[in-house]
Amino acid sequence: MGERVDVSTFANSQCAIREYMHFKLENEYMHEARVLVSSMGKTRYNDILKVVPRIETNNSSIEIIGDAQFERDYYGKYTNEYQIFTLINGTLLIKCVDRWGNPIEIDITSV
Repeated sequence: MGERVDVSTFANSQCAIREYMHFKLENEYMHEARVLVSSMGKTRYNDILKVVPRIETNNSSIEIIGDAQFERDYYGKYTNEYQIFTLINGTLLIKCVDRWGNPIEIDITSV
């Protein structure tokens, strides 16, 4: 999953997840969203999947319930402890690595 982020990035990522949850009423619970995974400017995955955002006491996370193709190459859960989250115009961006250690960006936009 990578290295832990610093405290400032941890807090900013939690804020981005919270803002995503409040951007649309449906975003607070399991909902369908377009999940786009890109690496080095190329689209690696693009589909509509179920997404579950969570804010807990010690950390926040996004769980992506993917199909076989998604689960083969990417993790199902991303947390603000290890990944960097940013919210831009209602789209949640996650900077992370895939299962093979390659840098990726996941864009999540509710539908």
